[in-house]
Amino acid sequence: MINDNRFSDTHTLAQQLADSVAKKMQSVIDERGRVSLAVSGGTTPKEFFQKLSEKELDWAKVLITLVDDRWVDDADDNSNQRLVKENLLINQAKLAYFVPLKNDEESPKEGLMISENRLHEQIDELDIVVLGMGLDGHTASWFPGSEALAQCLDEQAAACCFAVMDAPGFPQRMTMSLSLVLRSKHIYLHFEGEEKNKVFEQVCDEHDKHNFEPMPVRSILFQNQVPVNIYRSA
Repeated sequence: MINDNRFSDTHTLAQQLADSVAKKMQSVIDERGRVSLAVSGGTTPKEFFQKLSEKELDWAKVLITLVDDRWVDDADDNSNQRLVKENLLINQAKLAYFVPLKNDEESPKEGLMISENRLHEQIDELDIVVLGMGLDGHTASWFPGSEALAQCLDEQAAACCFAVMDAPGFPQRMTMSLSLVLRSKHIYLHFEGEEKNKVFEQVCDEHDKHNFEPMPVRSILFQNQVPVNIYRSA
């Protein structure tokens, strides 16, 4: 099920997304005493993170992790870990527990088992996932043409994460698997602007919507396991 929410400006979008995510987080805490949230990086979610960090939740019962990260030091401007620490793990949310994907190994291939074991040990259930979308139709670090794409999109994969060694811009990354994302309870897709709305129209083309490889975000939109809430601006 897809629920498409479209807002006139990015500030309203960020606030409404934060309100919705916080409400679902509280519901899960009420139900089972803790909640896990996986978020994406890039520039789009920064204001959403800041708005979410101000919510009155029992943040000590919240585990936050990343859907994917570039294999760079966490002091690097391009680190999603840094983005989360500076924009989400602040205000009320500074009490949340953070599980990084990046570790100290030299490459994602070498660090894969550390990341995999960490996710297995720390996350018993993945409750809420907030994804972004690129202009090439990727989400997480599932890129068209990547050698890692087939295993990343394998719904039967036992692995929680995979190493990506050929991503554009920053080739080396660690990403969650589709199989782990689809074991969550709620998925959000968050993007902004006219260009991405045009990409979204291509993604939703009725004649091609089940062809995941050219636009991997379709694997999220056109599955029937987890409801997807789209939050986007004009």
